[in-house]
Amino acid sequence: MMQKVNLPKEQQEQQQDHPKSPLGILAGNGSLPLYIAERTQKSGRDVYIIGIEGTASKEIEDYPHKWVKWGEVDKLFNALKKAKVEQLLFIGGVSRPEFKNIHFDFGMIRNLRFVFSLTMGGDDTILTNIVTFVQKKGFQIVGAHEVVPELTADGGCFTKKTPSKIDRKDIQKGIKTVISLGEMDIGQGAIVAREYVLCVEAAEGTDNMLKRAKGLRQWGKGWLNKRHGVLVKLPKPNQELRIDMPTIGPKTIELVADAGLNGIAIVENKVLMSEKQKTIDLANQLGIFIIGLKEEELNV
Repeated sequence: MMQKVNLPKEQQEQQQDHPKSPLGILAGNGSLPLYIAERTQKSGRDVYIIGIEGTASKEIEDYPHKWVKWGEVDKLFNALKKAKVEQLLFIGGVSRPEFKNIHFDFGMIRNLRFVFSLTMGGDDTILTNIVTFVQKKGFQIVGAHEVVPELTADGGCFTKKTPSKIDRKDIQKGIKTVISLGEMDIGQGAIVAREYVLCVEAAEGTDNMLKRAKGLRQWGKGWLNKRHGVLVKLPKPNQELRIDMPTIGPKTIELVADAGLNGIAIVENKVLMSEKQKTIDLANQLGIFIIGLKEEELNV
């Protein structure tokens, strides 16, 4: 288990604001669950991680943890209560499980009405139902941005490369597209090249949308093999940001470059940037821009 570090006096004084209970982390895939666990522990607060089998990294075993399978409702909540967790954070990517991979324990059976509610509607509806269900079990839901504020992207351009005039027009078209999608609870992203909407994100997620865009690279590239096109990724209107904040990271950069796109536009304070410095360095290396838009820039 990772040892706690000795912090400067001023940081130790800030720890008085921490709840005494451990931070519960329900971990999906990716590096963010581990990063948040590390940062939380270094700040002086204990953590307890619930790892979803087949999804979360084995590295969660460096911390107090419990593995659960989809459907093991009693096992999950009993573990959290035994660890005296009061606040729970959801972080990391997950996919809707196939029915054959769901394990029915008594908690699952007792809450079948809730379980069946997760098979209907879009992501916003499902996530709202999850938040309500967990809160009724006596836990407070917190967001990654509340626990580790530096994870969220700031405003301005992060990279050496900046958007061109053509990119700016693509960004504006992308903003309108994503906002329209979000109002119908469809997706968080769109890809626009030369003011032509190449792809919109639906149930497949951003990564698979970018893979689709690769097959449309003849629209994304112009003369002399020059890159064109922008990924615009924004939260939906009224999105439940505590458990579903849009995220970009190194893999996003790789897929954007592979798709022949020029850059990424996100919005300040409402998008997580996983492995921030690595993401920025890779974007610089591959010639991709990343820009954090101000809230007022979304009113196009």
